[in-house]
Amino acid sequence: MGFNKKHITFEVSFQHLKEKNLDKYYGKNDMLLFEDNDSLLIYELFSQGKTNEEILLTIKKNMEENK
Repeated sequence: MGFNKKHITFEVSFQHLKEKNLDKYYGKNDMLLFEDNDSLLIYELFSQGKTNEEILLTIKKNMEENK
């Protein structure tokens, strides 16, 4: 039996978010390793049951605030 882990980056998370398939991206892994805070934020919002549109709005707002 193997241990299935996946490294999560913002760029790939954002692309899957726009394509509306985050559930397939996260899949059935034993561990998700987040490379940055923004990719972790996307996952946390996804886990809370937010819609793709709500997540996109939150990410865009977060990016504007950090400029």
